[in-house]
Amino acid sequence: MFPVRAPSFTHRSGTNLRIERRWTDIAGITLDRVVGVGLDSRGRIYLAHRGEHPVLRLHPDGSFDREIGAAHLRKSIAYDLRGPVAIPMPLRHWMHGLHIDARDNLWVTDVSRHLVMKFSPDGELLLTLGTDGIAGCDAAHFSQPTHVCVLPDGAFFVTDGYGNSRIAKFDANGKFLFAWGGPGTGDGEFHTPHVITLGRDERLYMTDRENDRIQVFRTDGTHLVTWPNLHSIDGLIAAPDGFLYGAAGVDGAILRLDLTGRVLDCWKQPGMVVYPHGIAVAPDGAIYVAETGDLWQVTGRLPAERSLLERAGAERSALTRLARSG
Repeated sequence: MFPVRAPSFTHRSGTNLRIERRWTDIAGITLDRVVGVGLDSRGRIYLAHRGEHPVLRLHPDGSFDREIGAAHLRKSIAYDLRGPVAIPMPLRHWMHGLHIDARDNLWVTDVSRHLVMKFSPDGELLLTLGTDGIAGCDAAHFSQPTHVCVLPDGAFFVTDGYGNSRIAKFDANGKFLFAWGGPGTGDGEFHTPHVITLGRDERLYMTDRENDRIQVFRTDGTHLVTWPNLHSIDGLIAAPDGFLYGAAGVDGAILRLDLTGRVLDCWKQPGMVVYPHGIAVAPDGAIYVAETGDLWQVTGRLPAERSLLERAGAERSALTRLARSG
């Protein structure tokens, strides 16, 4: 990762989380670097990972329902853009963001193929944006797009992403409207815009991950406020209870924030989650966490303070359901 500019989340709240269920394989499918999770209006659970059969849907009870998008998703080689020279990474499915809109359509991003894809609840491919395998920064191209957020009227935003430092807005039919941002540390500038979510206040909350902060915007792109000193937040979701929940991957922490940016809870327990990357919250308060388990690749090392239990699970890839224990 890049040099840390904010303190890591090493504290914990007085309220702990307990693991209700953890999936490391589903119907004989071994999960490999689980990156995204979402819930639809019927309580069905969607997950994206980077192994075989990369997008799956589960019934509300957690049993396997179906695979999504098999005819349209394929393996490719992504490039690590963090250094002065792009470094090729292994051939695999490079799923990244997963979003369920108000009509239960599924949106995923492929950071290697530079694509955004929209599927119906039945798995029909409805829309593809970007140019397959070709990076760029215009109306028809992305460069490693990371996430999608859809408004109630169907217009949507794409955080774009690892290669570009912008947010792009499209209308409900996929027509490019405008984009904003650029590399930097000022307001409205980004270093890895990673996830974007819409709060109940109709504001956009975006994790500017490598700048260790969250930026808040109106839906017309107007910058409202920046919340600094939030270390390396990968996942973010506006939950049914009106709060924001975050996943701080490197620190292995789950956060709850109010809409002023105040961290209300920080749950960090030994061995609870290994690199939480995506997060979703059910109406009953259950928290679903996509664990990539990819600390070795992401950081190149394990922090010295991590326990033996955490070290033993450092490569665990899982979908985990958490609940508050009191």
